[in-house]
Amino acid sequence: MKTSLIAGVRPSRIPLLASLVLAGITPVLAHTDTDGTHGHGPTVPVTAWVPRGRDGRFLLARADVATPQSLQPKPTSAPTPFAIFEQFGNRVRTRRDADFFYIESDSIPAHRMMVGITAWQQQVPLPQSYTGANAWRLPLHPVPAQQPKSAKTGFFRGAIAIAANGVPIFNPIKNDGRTDTFLAGELDEFGGHCGRADDYHYHTAPVHLQATVGPGQPLAFALDGYPVFGFTEPDGSAVTGLDAFNGHSTAKLGYHYHASRTYPYLNGGFHGEVTERGGQVDPQPEATPIRPALPPWRGARITGFNTNADGRADLQIEVGTAVHHVRYISQSSGSVEFEFAQPDGSVRRETYSRTQRRGGRSGDGPRPQRAPDGASRPSQPEGAGRGPSPDDPNRLPWIRVHAPEMDTNKDGILSRAELDAEVARTFVKLDRDDNDAITAAEARGGGGGGTAMSGFVGQHFAEVDEDGDGIVSRIELAAVASRMFKRGDADADGQISAAEFSAMKAAGKRTPAQ
Repeated sequence: MKTSLIAGVRPSRIPLLASLVLAGITPVLAHTDTDGTHGHGPTVPVTAWVPRGRDGRFLLARADVATPQSLQPKPTSAPTPFAIFEQFGNRVRTRRDADFFYIESDSIPAHRMMVGITAWQQQVPLPQSYTGANAWRLPLHPVPAQQPKSAKTGFFRGAIAIAANGVPIFNPIKNDGRTDTFLAGELDEFGGHCGRADDYHYHTAPVHLQATVGPGQPLAFALDGYPVFGFTEPDGSAVTGLDAFNGHSTAKLGYHYHASRTYPYLNGGFHGEVTERGGQVDPQPEATPIRPALPPWRGARITGFNTNADGRADLQIEVGTAVHHVRYISQSSGSVEFEFAQPDGSVRRETYSRTQRRGGRSGDGPRPQRAPDGASRPSQPEGAGRGPSPDDPNRLPWIRVHAPEMDTNKDGILSRAELDAEVARTFVKLDRDDNDAITAAEARGGGGGGTAMSGFVGQHFAEVDEDGDGIVSRIELAAVASRMFKRGDADADGQISAAEFSAMKAAGKRTPAQ
């Protein structure tokens, strides 16, 4: 609260009483606090009788106080999400209910993708099913947060906004919490790239969409429901007075964000209310991987991307003077056929299907994909175990290695109840969206919070997902744990003793899930 001197009283001597009758209320433009917060609403000059001190005398004083949300002036023409998404009706579908506006898309834009990337992790743009219950959603009536949240210290996973063309926009800082994707060379000429699920998304404001949505229209909406405009105000004037989140309020538009050519590039956090869970805005759609994530291909530059008349995409990669191609096509059955063309003219073909287990290759069963240059293998998913290679014939059974972590009473015996408790803890930790299923993305995310079994699920997702539907249910995880326990519990007394652990033989090439 800011106070000004009236009748010779020092501001510090004027504690304004909220219970007094106020007069002369005249709304003025909202101010932004120096700490970057802005959730209190516009200030108004208030005139009131206030006590001077302990002598009980009152003086007339004036103070600037924040008005309740119900008394704040309404913007005259705040944008709604309807118009901009209608401009992409051939690629974006929308619907609404009383509280939310929903956006459905496959996340594939009309422009070419990936060209210009100099730090590539071997992903390619594949359509995603952001539809139905997995659609993007925006609050129709955004509410200023009591404590706005910064994207500089959180929200490093998932999207923070949705572009007018249905492409999600992620935090410009990647999920390591420090790397600026734009400065690191990870983005294409439109500010986008693919995630580990081959899902295309932006990391900067999609200013190229201004030509389509029209001058003065927002380019995107942050997931708190507030619009994101371009480099200028809708009338073309310069943008001034932005807060720490690249936003401000005007009498006409209310609160809104702006694009910028430097960090944070778009909304640097959330002026409005959002829920953060697992490092991202919750809820939000989830991408579905079709093949294993791959490591970076050092020295690779993406120099071309074309789509043929038959729908086959051709990604051109240059490493020095050598030119590689990744050609692929999505079939109506849900499978994707890949061709990896090497500089010497040789071609390697692989087919992946969403109906198969994660990382599966038609006809061969699960097999990690090699890098196009044949030089590197995929890195393990984050949160996966770091033990011996699955091909090591001397590898000990997983349950024997991790029994000390699950033996909660430290009596040297693993009971069935202790193992069941570990299964329950791991499932709750990994099931970040509370939908009673663990997806491959959740398993890869290492959300197990250090439970013994979280790494197991991440590393052996395909085996645990017994029916191959792309999710691990409670029943499937419990069934795998039960089989492992029964193999160790030789006398079937409901516990594995130290002697029974010692009797366990090396697993050979048998997977822990068998």
